[in-house]
Amino acid sequence: MTLRERAHREAVRADIASIAERLQDMLGQRLSAYAVGVKDPRTIGRYARREQDPREDTAQRLRNLFEITQVLLARETPETVRAWLLGAHPLLEDRAPIELLHLDDCPPVERTASTDARAGYLSVVTAAEEFVRGA
Repeated sequence: MTLRERAHREAVRADIASIAERLQDMLGQRLSAYAVGVKDPRTIGRYARREQDPREDTAQRLRNLFEITQVLLARETPETVRAWLLGAHPLLEDRAPIELLHLDDCPPVERTASTDARAGYLSVVTAAEEFVRGA
């Protein structure tokens, strides 16, 4: 099983409150909320405390962000994961991965896409895998 497959399995199996709590602990409410398109950062805390359930699309975006962080955490520290998400990345046309995740409907990124068009999440998770391989 590949690193990405393990991260995906964990993201699918974990309950959304646990995912929100772990993202909040590692990235903070503000960054987590921005990445998944939630306007009020405190909402991430409400998800983590089971006080509020996210909409289905927000839950999927939380799972996607969690999967990406798990790929990176396999070989990097939480501080490096955070820096990686915020920094410009050459495989993402010098855009920050967090921006692509926030936009969620970004155009395909030529250098990380093969023949099929890839959305922001796929471009970012592919770049994360490349980053970890180079570590």
